[in-house]
Amino acid sequence: MSSIETGVSADTQPKPPEDLQMFAERLTRVMGNVNTKLQRDLTLKNRVARRFSQREVADFVGVDKNYLIRLAKTEPSFPVGVVRGRERTFSPDEIMLIRALIGSNPLQKRPHLFWRKPDEELKVVVFGAQKGGTGKSLSSAHFAQYLALTYGMRVGVIDSDPQGTASLYFANEDLPLFKDDTPTLADFMGVDEPGQEQPTNHDAKTLNSFWQPTPWPGLRLLPGGANILSGDVALYFMRATTRIHKVFSNALKIWSDAYKPDTQPGDLRNSDGTFNMEKYEKALSETFDVIIVDQQPSISLMQLNPLVSADTLIIPQTMKGFDLSTLTTFISVLRAYLETLTANDPDLHLGTGKHVVLPTIVQESNDKDTGQILDLYRRAPDLISQVWYSRSDAIANAAEEYKSIYEYQPPDSRRSSARSFLNNANAVNDALVKRVWPELPSRGFAEVFIKEHWGE
Repeated sequence: MSSIETGVSADTQPKPPEDLQMFAERLTRVMGNVNTKLQRDLTLKNRVARRFSQREVADFVGVDKNYLIRLAKTEPSFPVGVVRGRERTFSPDEIMLIRALIGSNPLQKRPHLFWRKPDEELKVVVFGAQKGGTGKSLSSAHFAQYLALTYGMRVGVIDSDPQGTASLYFANEDLPLFKDDTPTLADFMGVDEPGQEQPTNHDAKTLNSFWQPTPWPGLRLLPGGANILSGDVALYFMRATTRIHKVFSNALKIWSDAYKPDTQPGDLRNSDGTFNMEKYEKALSETFDVIIVDQQPSISLMQLNPLVSADTLIIPQTMKGFDLSTLTTFISVLRAYLETLTANDPDLHLGTGKHVVLPTIVQESNDKDTGQILDLYRRAPDLISQVWYSRSDAIANAAEEYKSIYEYQPPDSRRSSARSFLNNANAVNDALVKRVWPELPSRGFAEVFIKEHWGE
């Protein structure tokens, strides 16, 4: 085959040797000209926001469907939605507004809008694992979207993986992903330059500007990106002069001290009882009720920072014997790190939430998978979740479009499997809410799962 046919240069002269830096520079230029992002960009461009039926909205908000119909007739600010045939559907933005209309009503006997109170600390929930391919990014995306849909929480999502997988579950054309000037966790921490000697201390307004809006109401993203790797290099060279494990927590404190939860549901009503749309829209970006961090599958200096700040650590983990060895490695290394840190930093306060191993991609037809879960649960029932993510074709079908199960719109032939996986995701997220916020009302999804899989 000729060089013309293969596209390979006929110049076969040996090239001079190159060191690793030269190799990296040259390969960077080559990959910059390769169209590896075609499918990703096509997905973002054609992403269709999922719309939900009145019954689905009622289930999310926790009211009767007939109540929504009556509210639509009496509440001027109730969203019109989109009518298709005899069904009226609503977007996630409209669901959040409906929840706010109900939650701000002074006659309501129970809460419907679960915003953080002024005296409540901002929670940080980290999804971390040593092994890739455990559904970590999808689990964190599901949890964030579930909190928005089911509790109306304002969620900050930090994608601390240079690959930015979790970011794709929130992205559309307007979200500037994978561009050199898009701020990431490294920018937020002020460690985006490998040669710097100290972290850059950004003011609160600058830190707030790093959060990117998403199509989900009240949910903003700190995208993943390549310069997170630069952060690891920067932190390494700062280790002699900086408490490098506290860089993230210091930046987060600067931001959270300036952006507090000042608005409560009752504040969304004017003195005459009408709904204040301007105050509501401002409140959605006022603060966060929780920050969720999706980590790179490793324990680098950048990944260690959110772990030190975590109130709750969730470890998505597959249940194969070989995979479980990575859990042993991950937790052993983490324990050694934390022992060293606490010995050298007596003021370090680690999160005391109900940390948990979340079994994922479980083959229920395989007794080995479920047997591993049972064995682990018997040994440490407080450390292993009784609710797990089952293996499902619906996961792959949705992931092909970079969509979570909460926005995936399956063809008719796949509706049954998608509905089954949606119920599974609801059960997992309900169980995680119980661990992070035991005081919040449960939706009962986890109890149904446990009864079906564990018996009475």
